Amino acid sequence: MRHFQNLKAAEAKRMRYILLAYLIAGFVGLSFGIALYTVTEIRLTTTVTIFLAASLALLTAYFLGKKLVELVDKKVKVACPICNAPALEENHRLQCQLPEYECKRCKSVYRGGILMEKESP
Repeated sequence: MRHFQNLKAAEAKRMRYILLAYLIAGFVGLSFGIALYTVTEIRLTTTVTIFLAASLALLTAYFLGKKLVELVDKKVKVACPICNAPALEENHRLQCQLPEYECKRCKSVYRGGILMEKESP
């Protein structure tokens, strides 16, 4: 049972890093938008300048967040507790459901740190 608790801890650690990546991306995007708004020398109208700064800040935050999450996915792996495979593959599901991890070596499937039984064909 201890191995599965380690799996939940590794999954929680990975989720904390993803949250941190989104927070950093949001902060950088907000800072970029504020800096762009205050530095802009061409004053069209206040509304257009705010819209331009906000849209560029959102794009910056989106792409930076996407790249940081890809970096977390590449660097922080969840290991299989049964066969000690170096990384489990994440099967993407709905956002309201727990993520599902599958080991390619021993074919075990985990959902929320719990080993799920697979039906044999």
